[in-house]
Amino acid sequence: MSRAFLFIAAFVTGLLCVDVRAEQGAEKDPKKHALSGEVAYSDPNVQARNHQLDAQDTLEAWSAQVLAAIKGGGEGKVTELDSSTASYLSVLYLYCTVKQGPCPFILETVLDSDIIAARSDKARTCTTMTRFFRGYLSNALDDRAKFLYSLTQGLEMATFNTESRPRFIECKETVTAILEDKEVVAQRFGEKGTAVATIEAFNSLLKDVKTQKTDIYAATGITKGE
Repeated sequence: MSRAFLFIAAFVTGLLCVDVRAEQGAEKDPKKHALSGEVAYSDPNVQARNHQLDAQDTLEAWSAQVLAAIKGGGEGKVTELDSSTASYLSVLYLYCTVKQGPCPFILETVLDSDIIAARSDKARTCTTMTRFFRGYLSNALDDRAKFLYSLTQGLEMATFNTESRPRFIECKETVTAILEDKEVVAQRFGEKGTAVATIEAFNSLLKDVKTQKTDIYAATGITKGE
């Protein structure tokens, strides 16, 4: 399993050309941070909580734009996520995978935002997906995941990362392929498009984390150094 994780990490790094910062300040026993879903903010005034609340608010506004564009047939204006929010989203993704297994609905939502942006701006830059994976790498989340996943979870995620994740890493190619197939676009977007259920799952996760005031950095054993 460790070989699969190392292979995927190297693959992501090569495609995005991003320097991976070494994880610092790791706890002596990361397994103590196994997710319960109830790791709440301890102080309403601490910087980490403010950062997370800001990111949550930004993601809620962003997902509302994505949902409106999805229901509008994939046409609309979606604001790109800034690097800080995209980094938070990458940690939220790890949090989700530990609790639920592969959470492709998060990656699909990011992909939808870049598809919509490509249709609006006529440029297939995949800015939000790129920032998401940069955050994923800078937080060393594949390394962190090895301490959080059970053996079964690790095998499941290794399979997903090998077979499905490259589709999102190679975002520009995926966006191009989808936009060149009118049937796929029609199935994906619109009031009854498949993307509606995807973003509804994403919004449900956001709501749960915000309602429970979950500190996803503490829950995953990540030290928020910003």
